[in-house]
Amino acid sequence: MTIVCAIKCNNGIVIGSDGQASVNTTGGAIRHQIQKIYQIGENSIFLASGTIGLIQKSIEIVKAHSDELDSGFNTEVLEAIKKGIFPIVKSARDTYVQYNNKTEGVPTVDMLLCGLNKNKELRMWHVGADTHDEFIDVVGCYCSGNGETFGYSLLKSLMQSSSNITSGKLIIYRTLRDTINSLAVGVGGPIDIWYIQDTGTIHKLSNKEIEDLSRLYKKWKEIEANFLSGKLVDSVIK
Repeated sequence: MTIVCAIKCNNGIVIGSDGQASVNTTGGAIRHQIQKIYQIGENSIFLASGTIGLIQKSIEIVKAHSDELDSGFNTEVLEAIKKGIFPIVKSARDTYVQYNNKTEGVPTVDMLLCGLNKNKELRMWHVGADTHDEFIDVVGCYCSGNGETFGYSLLKSLMQSSSNITSGKLIIYRTLRDTINSLAVGVGGPIDIWYIQDTGTIHKLSNKEIEDLSRLYKKWKEIEANFLSGKLVDSVIK
């Protein structure tokens, strides 16, 4: 299982994921840590939820177009990526249905690619589980995987038009941590957070930076708990 999310800020895009995955074996599902966010070329970031095998194959297809992506997102390269992903998704689904005689639990992949277009504007390109694609810049946020409804609702409630990368990192951390805490099963740490600046420069947060976000998150929750306890509510009303 997976939870991945992203938020567009006024100076970049922040992306995050949990660190757990399930691998099916003859003895049952085994959970282990896995990386879900990857830098592609010089200034693009890939993340996805779904079946590990399909994610791995999708990454390779996107990486094969890294030079073209470095020149900027355009219709031709994005269509080529989509055409490369479609047959592997269809083949995996057809094989699954033929073998299991059911459609429930078919392999899926839902991916997001963030980077610059030829006009040096940051874009968020989404390819859904049914391989439809769209730019989701107007929406401004993305959430996919186990608990995506909860995560998306939380992201939408926290994001502001004035959010910058600094606040965006904390919003992404809270979305991931609250989703992990709420679901308890199928997702888990370690939390991984990256961001891409509007210049195209990409950064991966260090363990220390994640720990700093954890402390800010706990303080944030303490303030909310104090407010909801009634003491701060009474003082505000008075």
